Amino acid sequence: MSQTDEPTPAHDEEVVLDRALTIPNLITISRMLVIPLFAWVFLMGEYDAVALVLLVLIGSTDWLDGFVARRIGQVSKLGKLLDPVADRMAIIVVLLALVFRGVIPVLLAGALLLRDLIVSVAFPVLEAKGFERIPVNRTGKWATAFIFAGMALAAGSVLETPVRQSVEVAAVALLTAGAVAYWAAGFLYVKAIRRQVRERVTA
Repeated sequence: MSQTDEPTPAHDEEVVLDRALTIPNLITISRMLVIPLFAWVFLMGEYDAVALVLLVLIGSTDWLDGFVARRIGQVSKLGKLLDPVADRMAIIVVLLALVFRGVIPVLLAGALLLRDLIVSVAFPVLEAKGFERIPVNRTGKWATAFIFAGMALAAGSVLETPVRQSVEVAAVALLTAGAVAYWAAGFLYVKAIRRQVRERVTA
């Protein structure tokens, strides 16, 4: 998400490096390594507090890698590829783990996973056919934020606390909002693709 922001204006054009070994990329790769660790700990069901800390770490580094990349001028081509892959990986793995623990409704998780599946298949096919990579839109960014917040609350709802039921309700509400925004962002991507098709036809 964070390393795939919309292009900056021409007068302040972003420099994109060809280097693979950068601090932001190391942060992104570290996040990808923590994702299966979270799933393992969470599914064991014995160290839920540790699993929650790992999930918060995953969500925070999603923001951190992009911030660091822009701050120190290390936005890279590899980073722009890895960051959305890490996002998709996190959402898919965490949602499946939550479903297996019976924390969130299967239909809600299915709505989110279906959209991810479509994007994961469609984007590489379109790029292989020569279409430009579509930058993440603001709706998509909000959707991802809602989803990560909802997943964190859902994971936290397994802890025995006085507000457990309220946390469950808030988690489902955030994930539902994320699903709506997720699909809305998808329709905006479709519009962008159609615009590229029209430009090809008229060129």
